[in-house]
Amino acid sequence: MQHSERENNLFHRLAGKAGLLGGVLMAFLIAGCGGSTTKQTSTTTSTPQTYFAPYVAGTTYYYGTSASLETPLTYTMDDTAGAGTFSQTAYGLPSVPGSQVLNAGVLSVGQSGLRNLSMETYYVSNNNVNAAYIAETYIPFQPAFALELADQTGGLVQLHGQPVAPLVAATQCPNFTTSQTYQFLTIPSPLRTAGTAGGGTSWDPTAETAYGSVDISSSGSTVTLKNINQYILPSEGGTAISGSSSATGACGSTSYGYITDVPGQLVITDPGNGQIVPAQAKIGIGANSGLLVEDDNATGQLVSTSGKTVSPYNNTLGAGTGTVGLLKPSSALSTSAVIGAQYLGFIYGAGVYNLNPGLANSSGWTSHLASFNYSSTSSGCASLAAQTGPLSNGIYGGDYTNDDPTTYTSSNCDFAIDLGAAQTSNGLYTNATVWMGANYAANTTGKAYSFKAVAIAGQIDKKNAIFVLGVDSTQPWAIYLLQSN
Repeated sequence: MQHSERENNLFHRLAGKAGLLGGVLMAFLIAGCGGSTTKQTSTTTSTPQTYFAPYVAGTTYYYGTSASLETPLTYTMDDTAGAGTFSQTAYGLPSVPGSQVLNAGVLSVGQSGLRNLSMETYYVSNNNVNAAYIAETYIPFQPAFALELADQTGGLVQLHGQPVAPLVAATQCPNFTTSQTYQFLTIPSPLRTAGTAGGGTSWDPTAETAYGSVDISSSGSTVTLKNINQYILPSEGGTAISGSSSATGACGSTSYGYITDVPGQLVITDPGNGQIVPAQAKIGIGANSGLLVEDDNATGQLVSTSGKTVSPYNNTLGAGTGTVGLLKPSSALSTSAVIGAQYLGFIYGAGVYNLNPGLANSSGWTSHLASFNYSSTSSGCASLAAQTGPLSNGIYGGDYTNDDPTTYTSSNCDFAIDLGAAQTSNGLYTNATVWMGANYAANTTGKAYSFKAVAIAGQIDKKNAIFVLGVDSTQPWAIYLLQSN
């Protein structure tokens, strides 16, 4: 196929930067895993940087008749001034050996550290020959954004038409001779009612993991997870999830970086031929950043359990499609300092699960760029504050009209997060409340309302982070916030 000059120039730039990245990864490969320090040593990273990202429900890639790509991805970003690029890559697709770039484009660094992504090239399916081909887009404004930590150890990304995904630069294996404790939240997938039929990944918050903690240590390539504690949402009773409290994984160099593969606790019996298939979770841990990301290998495969047809999950650390976690603070946080900072991030509504057994897609999901504490004096915040009443430890913010953050001081004030009166443990807030304003685009009730949530807070590269998970009467909601630069 003939490519335009614009597209070829983009490919040449990406190819050159991929070569530089290969040299960086080779240096890490020679250095190897393991060591004797209690924390991972920070390594100066040159652009471009490749990040590991778990599958998040709503990520689509049209290949043949399938509209969903339930696999982890990598994102490569180069912040070079005036010549920045990004790409999204998948591995092991049907009939496509090796890697496959799904989306690519140019990158510019905006205010407060926000990365503005312009999607210029994407791959779609050619059903006639069952092979992917390249198409170009020339839409003037396709909202796509990323937040990168200052030293490129992690962040968040949201491409046009896709949900937000957490990013971690897994540039080396964990090097923890002394256990490090992480607190985590499930990355939600569409809501389901326990025991209902249907395909695709889904999450039952009344019975499956919402949050938890784990102690991680390592010796060479062996990574040990101990004291795995998992709980359902406090609004559903906060009951502990029974299961194995420990697991062992192996870390090594992969297409996603230095990833720890953990054999799943669940052993799934394929209802077709009786084959035993152990689930595999993939865990990436940022070097000295305090960030953990897990893809739980949610396949959407239906299994029969006690006469019910359900979609299983690998609960090594979480349910849904994976886990996002923070290093547990060594002492109680100053909640006033946490809520006093300004944040950029994303609000993700996982939607509802289509219960038609013949369909495997979800509907109603949303994902929007957001900021908090930028517009606390706006009339919108005053209106929402009148609805919420006094907050114990709260911040106000919301999305941007048409996802256009042209003016960083005027995001819609249609969300509030109240962490509650006290921490359950260092950095853990199990009595949080989320308020959704009547003007939020995905709010179909016509009025402001609230729902209970759980939140974890901590620091990533000396910047505050707040991750929130809750469920209203229709769907799960996740909010990921990073302190603004």
